[in-house]
Amino acid sequence: MAKNLKNLFPGLAYVHGDTVVHRMHPLPKLLLLITYSVSVIVFSRVIVAVALFLVLLLFYGFSGLGPGFFLRKLRVIMIFGLMMLLVQIISVQQGQLLFEYTLFNSISLQIWSAGLAAGLIMMLRFINIIVSSYLFVSTTDPNKLVYALMQAGLPYRYGFMLITSLRFIPVFSQDLAIIRNAQMAKGIDLEGVSPGKVIVSVKYLLTPLVICALNKVDCLAISMESRAFGLHPGRSYLYEQAVDLKEWLFLAVSTVLLLGGGFYLTYIT
Repeated sequence: MAKNLKNLFPGLAYVHGDTVVHRMHPLPKLLLLITYSVSVIVFSRVIVAVALFLVLLLFYGFSGLGPGFFLRKLRVIMIFGLMMLLVQIISVQQGQLLFEYTLFNSISLQIWSAGLAAGLIMMLRFINIIVSSYLFVSTTDPNKLVYALMQAGLPYRYGFMLITSLRFIPVFSQDLAIIRNAQMAKGIDLEGVSPGKVIVSVKYLLTPLVICALNKVDCLAISMESRAFGLHPGRSYLYEQAVDLKEWLFLAVSTVLLLGGGFYLTYIT
């Protein structure tokens, strides 16, 4: 079951690279992601949503990931977005009738302009937000992101909590694979995604994994207490991550283009 779920959903992980997107400082990149998400939500015209999607594809090209990575990793997101489009087309019957087809002389399939527009907006909003977030995760080193947030003012206790959770993800994934192989070696069938297999997987996979995770957390807490973690209000850093002036200028220009372009296409044209 775990193997099937892994093939179904994309893994959120940093992809090493040396492109201009990878080298960009995490803070301007995070602010750019927030600006992009705000533009996706605020502007509700199809042409704006399509333009934002094309901008996103352009950044995928700059990051060296390419359309192949986009389609391979996010095909489930695209399929779910198409399902949202179909639901809106079927349920919303307003505006002008664009297409009509009758099945078996009794079932009529109609596509109305309002339903198509609402479906495209909903689908593109969903895809743009999910895919832009995935691009940010794929091109941003989590260690650099957390250190940049802490150097910008985030208390290091919260930063340590965030970076520890990120570092434990591959550890728990490896533990899950070990537990799964051990249970299957005992003759327990864990293949498939039927309701019965879900119950078996919860019993024989999740329960040992939770116990193993609690043991690791307990050991980590003892280690932190023995080193007096949290005694001092601040901490030192081996490297200082300064934001280049060009990155701030790029963020400012990108913000003006996203918000100004969206406003122009929505309210002026």
